[in-house]
Amino acid sequence: MKIEIWSDIMCPWCYIGKRRLETALARFEHRDQVEVVWRSFELRPDQPRTPGPTLGEMMQHRLGLQPGSAVGLFAEIERLAQEEGLHIELTGVQPVNSFDAQRLVHLAADHGLASQMKERLFRGYLGEQRNVADPDVLLELALDVGLDPVAVKATLDGDAYAADVRGDEELGARRGVTGVPGFFINGGQVSSGVPSTQALLQHLIQAR
Repeated sequence: MKIEIWSDIMCPWCYIGKRRLETALARFEHRDQVEVVWRSFELRPDQPRTPGPTLGEMMQHRLGLQPGSAVGLFAEIERLAQEEGLHIELTGVQPVNSFDAQRLVHLAADHGLASQMKERLFRGYLGEQRNVADPDVLLELALDVGLDPVAVKATLDGDAYAADVRGDEELGARRGVTGVPGFFINGGQVSSGVPSTQALLQHLIQAR
């Protein structure tokens, strides 16, 4: 059984969805027969690598929200994350370009560490408010999950895995992925949002 998840490190819902999937898999008796593939998706492909406005400020500008109106939404997301055992602080988060972080996930996948790399990137950005577009930060986070520093530096200094990221995005577009997270089991979409742990478990059982 193959599970594919389109997600972006910038997305707190993707972090919550990741943890719910992991909990569902832990309860699934055939989990040793499941392959999990993390697919790339960029919510803001034109976002610069240098941190600028906070997420709240961007939402205020782009969506026409009143100052401070994102606070309630952020609090709800943080509460849901906490229910999954996650620590998220959205108030000071500054969106950046996630392309290089996505490339690192592909590098990690070649070493069986994609899930660990996604986890560290999510925690670094959403929990620690790190700049996950900064090569030095990315190197540090990659070393935390056990990747070889020489391979990481070579990847970040060049364009390795760029085609893989673009390929994921093109495949997602063909499958109708317009937002994240997007969960697919054996090629069929089961959710375009964040399903509950129980819903994910039921999809696994039905697919089995």
